[in-house]
Formats: sequence, structure tokens, C-alpha cells
Amino acid sequence: MVVVDDTVHDRMAALEERVRLLEDKVAIQQLITAWGPAVDTGNSEAAASLFTEDCILESDLSYLVSPAAISAMVLGEGHQALIRDGSAHIPATAIVNIEGDNATAIGYTRVYRHTPDGYEVWRVSANNWEFRRTPDGWRVVRRTAQLIDDTGKANELLSRAFDDSQRNHTAPNMSTESPG
Repeated sequence: MVVVDDTVHDRMAALEERVRLLEDKVAIQQLITAWGPAVDTGNSEAAASLFTEDCILESDLSYLVSPAAISAMVLGEGHQALIRDGSAHIPATAIVNIEGDNATAIGYTRVYRHTPDGYEVWRVSANNWEFRRTPDGWRVVRRTAQLIDDTGKANELLSRAFDDSQRNHTAPNMSTESPG
């Protein structure tokens, strides 16, 4: 006969909660990472599928509202020219904060562009991603990209990471020691 006391039950529940949080963070990092290959290959359907129907994609280059608008941007001549030159959208690992079925992620993105002399960094931006858990998994609700420049807007955006992420940046202590 196996006896399960409240301590074991509580520890299992805490462990399950930690695993779910880790799985959610990995899923969100996957969404962020998927953006680059989708837009660098011109796969407008894949890029649009990362977003909710009520999404916003905002940068100094565009303000797009809806997956259809994102798809059109990827298929547009300006973006297609970037692809023809050779481009790589590379995100840094973002600081992710999850609260229930909503999440934020803050980090950097670099865009490299091929030139006759090799590769150059074309753009560097600070990004604030907002996510919602949907029946199909996590999706992007809003992405705001601020160009790293002398306006201070990117620094404002990046400092949000220190306001948001500390709530679940580290998991609670799951010591294997028995309570005293």
C-alpha cells in the first residue's frame, strides 16, 4: 500500500507547475525564433500564423494590424528585395514573463544583410512581445520593435524587462530535503 501525504502531493503539484512554466517559456521562445526563418524565406503564411487575429506589429518601418497585413508585408517588394539580397533576422534569447494565459518577452533582434563585402548588421532593435495562450497554443498579440538609436525609446522598452520578469524569472525552491 502506498501512502501519499499532503507534503508529497504539494511537492508534486509544485513540480507540475514548474514544468508547465518551463514548457510555456520554451513555446514562447520558439515563436520568437520562428519569426526569422519565416520572414527570411518569404513564408508569409508561417509568419502570419505566429499571430492572433487581433494582432499588431509595430516598428519604425510599419504598423500592421492583422495576420493578413503581416503576410502582405512579407510578400511586399521591400521585404522581397531584402530576401533577394540575403537576410537573417536573429533574435537574442528574450526575458519571458508569464501570468496565466498572457505573457511578455523582452529582448533584442539583429537583422543581417548580405552585401558584396560579406554580411553587415542592417538593424538592431529592442523588442517587446505580448502573447496569449489560445486553443492552438501561444500566439503573438503584439510585437513592438524600437530601433536602437539615440532617441531613448529602445532603452525605455528594455527597462520593462526589470519590471515584469522578476515575478517568475526563477522558479520557487524545490529542495529535496525533508521538512524539519
